[in-house]
Amino acid sequence: MLVRTLILAAALALPGAGTALAADHDHNPVQSAVKLPEACKSATAGKDAELRDMQGHMSQAIQGMGGEMTETQKGLRQVMMAMNGPMMQGMMAGDPDVGWVCTMIPHHQGAIDMTRAALKGLDNAESRHLAEKTIEEQEKSVKELVAWLDKNAKKEGNR
Repeated sequence: MLVRTLILAAALALPGAGTALAADHDHNPVQSAVKLPEACKSATAGKDAELRDMQGHMSQAIQGMGGEMTETQKGLRQVMMAMNGPMMQGMMAGDPDVGWVCTMIPHHQGAIDMTRAALKGLDNAESRHLAEKTIEEQEKSVKELVAWLDKNAKKEGNR
C-alpha cells in the first residue's frame, strides 16, 4: 500500500514528466491528449520549484513499478501517469475556481484516454457500451470546462 501511495503522490509531478516516464518504462506508449490550456499554465506560473521537487519523488517511485501486466493494464498506467502532472499543475493556480477547473480538465481527458486504452482489451458488449458512453460524456465535460475557463479565467485573476 505504501508503494502505491508513493507512486500516486510522486506521479503528481511536473507536467509531462509522467508521460515521459510512462513512455520510457513501457515500449508501447499511449498517445495522450492530456494538456493544460494556456490559461491554466498562466495561472500556475511561479510554482515550478514545488513541482520540480515532486518530480524527483516520482522518478524514485516509478522504479518499483512493473511486473507482469496485461497490455490493458500497461495502457491504463501510462495514461494515469500522463494525466497526473497536468492535474498537479492545474491545482496550483492561485484562484480556487480556476485551479479546480484546471485540475478537472486533465482529469476528464485522462478518463477519455484511459477508456480508449481499455477499449483495446474489452470484450464484453455491455462494458464496451459503457466505455463508449464514458468517452462521450467526458468529452462534453472537457468542452464545458474549457468554455468556463475561456470565459472566466481572465476575469477572476489569480487571487
